[in-house]
Amino acid sequence: MVKNVAGGSKSKGFARKDSIKKEGGLRTSGDPAEVYAQVLKILGGAECHVSTLDDKTLQCHIRGKFRGRGKRDNFLAPGTWVLVGLHEWQKEPAPGKFATCDLLEVYSEGDKSKLRNNVTSVSWNRFVVNDSKTIGMSDSEDAEGVSFIDAKTQEFLEVLDTHMAQVQAGKTNIITTADGETVDVDDI
Repeated sequence: MVKNVAGGSKSKGFARKDSIKKEGGLRTSGDPAEVYAQVLKILGGAECHVSTLDDKTLQCHIRGKFRGRGKRDNFLAPGTWVLVGLHEWQKEPAPGKFATCDLLEVYSEGDKSKLRNNVTSVSWNRFVVNDSKTIGMSDSEDAEGVSFIDAKTQEFLEVLDTHMAQVQAGKTNIITTADGETVDVDDI
């Protein structure tokens, strides 16, 4: 008999369907209607824009199993690799509209390397380049290149830049601060 550790009335009879996570293999595209894509923008609700390997932008519907309780292991952000199912039965979208698709699988960082090794019929270069652009943004810069630093940090960066320019030019290790004070770096 199962031990009642949760307490309460009839807790032993509750289903335990969500307590065990099933580990399956890596899902790959097995049909021409299943396409690898990368998330471009989260639109809110259950929609996002994805870009396929052949540079088509689609509007993706995030199905129910990827929301709510299932969101923990399937978190979507710009740059995430996904497998989407195309809606082949729909007509061609009107100008200015996107074709639609459904989200079938979300790949984690570990799955990305497995995909690149196992699926060799696809060129992953476009997704890898977009990953490096997404990862390349620093925490102190936002998408438009605006940096949020204080005056002391800005002064330090300017002194460091001038020092690096002097070192590359072959000059001495003496730098001049913003106050006009000269400092020999070797003495520090």
